[in-house]
Amino acid sequence: MRARLAAFALLAAAGCDFTPALDIETPPFEPAVVMRAVLLAGRPATVRLSVSGDPYAAPVADVDRIPSATPAGAVVTLLRDGRPVETLTARPQTCHVSIRSTCNAQTGRVDTEATGPYECGAFGGAVAIEPGATYTVRAEVPGLPVAEATVTVPLVPELVAAEEAGDAETRRFRVRVRDLPGAGTRFGLTLFREFGAYTASVCRVGGPRDTLFTTGGAPSRYQTRFATGDPLLLADAREPAASLPFATFSDATFEGGEAALSIQTDAVGTSNVVPTGGFHVQVAALSPTLYEAYQASSVTFGEENPFAEPSDLPGNVVGGYGLVGAVSFAEAPLPAR
Repeated sequence: MRARLAAFALLAAAGCDFTPALDIETPPFEPAVVMRAVLLAGRPATVRLSVSGDPYAAPVADVDRIPSATPAGAVVTLLRDGRPVETLTARPQTCHVSIRSTCNAQTGRVDTEATGPYECGAFGGAVAIEPGATYTVRAEVPGLPVAEATVTVPLVPELVAAEEAGDAETRRFRVRVRDLPGAGTRFGLTLFREFGAYTASVCRVGGPRDTLFTTGGAPSRYQTRFATGDPLLLADAREPAASLPFATFSDATFEGGEAALSIQTDAVGTSNVVPTGGFHVQVAALSPTLYEAYQASSVTFGEENPFAEPSDLPGNVVGGYGLVGAVSFAEAPLPAR
C-alpha cells in the first residue's frame, strides 16, 4: 500500500494530469467578411475590411496578432434608406507585421527593419454623412457571403460649457447637455487640452536627443483625462473616478430635459507638451451598438481575477462579423484663463 502511495505521489510531483479529456467536435470553419466602421456626421464614410481567421487553427508567427490584410477585389457600397449613395474608393496602404526602429548614433539616422508587408488600406467615400439618416454599408468580397450593416446616425447634441471657479492647480468645468428626441439616447464626453509646442526624442549623431517642436499656427490638442464626482458620469464608469479618459451616459435620468455635468482636470497636463491653457469639451451622441461595444470593451477585472472572462463584443453585421456604428458630436471651446 505504501509503495502505491509513493508511486502516486511521484506521479503527482512530476506534473501528471489525470483530468479526463473531452473530445468535442467543432463545426467546420467558414471564413466571412469582417467590417469595422464608425460613421461620423458631417464627414465621408471610412470602412475597413478583413477576413475572419479560424479560431481553432494554430497561430502563425506574429501574423495573427494584427488585423488581417484588406481582401483583394472587395467592393464597398454606401446606401441611404436602401438606395445606393456611392461606391467607396479603396485607399492603398502598406502595413507590416513588425517594425523595429533603432537610432544609429554614428550617422544620426533611424535604421528600420520591417517584416511581413501586407495591404491594410481602408475604403473611403466623398459624400458627407447626414445626422438623422439611416445608412447601410455593404461589402462584397469574391468567394464570401455579402456582409452588410445598417445604422441610424444620431442627431447633433446641444452643448454649452463654461469654466467654474477653481484654484491654480485645477480647472473645473460645467457642461450642460440637452437631450435629443426619442428615448434611450446615449452620449459620450471627452475633454481635449490645447498645446502650442511639444518635446520629442529625435535621432542625432551621438544618440537620441530631446527636441522642442512648435505646432505652428493654430494650436494642436490631445485627449486628456479628467475627474468627476457626478453620479450620472460615474454610473457607467469603468475606471477610477479620479482619472477618466472618456465618460458615457444615457438620458435615463433627464429624458426630454437637460443634464448639468461637472468635471475637473489639472491645469498643466503631461510634461512633454507646452499647454496654451485652452480646452475643448466634446459631447457625442452614440448609436446603441457602438455604446454597447464601449461598455463591453472597457470592463476591467484585472489579470489576477479568477472570474475574468473574455468580453462578448456586440456586432450588427449580417452575413459577416464586426460593427458599424455612428456618431454625431458637438464641441465647446474653453479659452485660457
